[in-house]
Amino acid sequence: MKKWIFILALLSTPALQAQEVFNTLLDKAWQVVNTKDANDYEAKINYFYVTALNYMKGKIGQADEVQYKIMDEQAIAMQNYVTDFFKYMGTVKDEDERRKVISLFIETSVDNPFFNDKDDETTESFINDSNYITPFKLDTDWVTAYKEIKKKMQK
Repeated sequence: MKKWIFILALLSTPALQAQEVFNTLLDKAWQVVNTKDANDYEAKINYFYVTALNYMKGKIGQADEVQYKIMDEQAIAMQNYVTDFFKYMGTVKDEDERRKVISLFIETSVDNPFFNDKDDETTESFINDSNYITPFKLDTDWVTAYKEIKKKMQK
């Protein structure tokens, strides 16, 4: 809840600099990853955020105002996507249903590329390694994937 209030406060700030939301989410995730106070669960989720946001930043390279806005939107949608994944996983007790939900989130991530990056070894590294608890493709259009998963989960 605190996270949502923080994001809403950032978005409603009139003097918000371009890419501020993206950079704030990246900085916060980096802090969690590098603190000794974070539990393994928090560290793994935030490690995904750091990796995915840095991947996006590297792919976009030099950005203009429009790209900064897109990066902010992608960062927020990614955080919402991951948050909803864990929310759904927390409510589903049946093992078969859990597997279906995990598969649905993975497929939605994979089916909505942002950069159409052909380097599957990199982009699918979180899917292919069971040590990660965020099994999503780095090359994801998070805004589209989030809208799509919301529709799928309402069925």
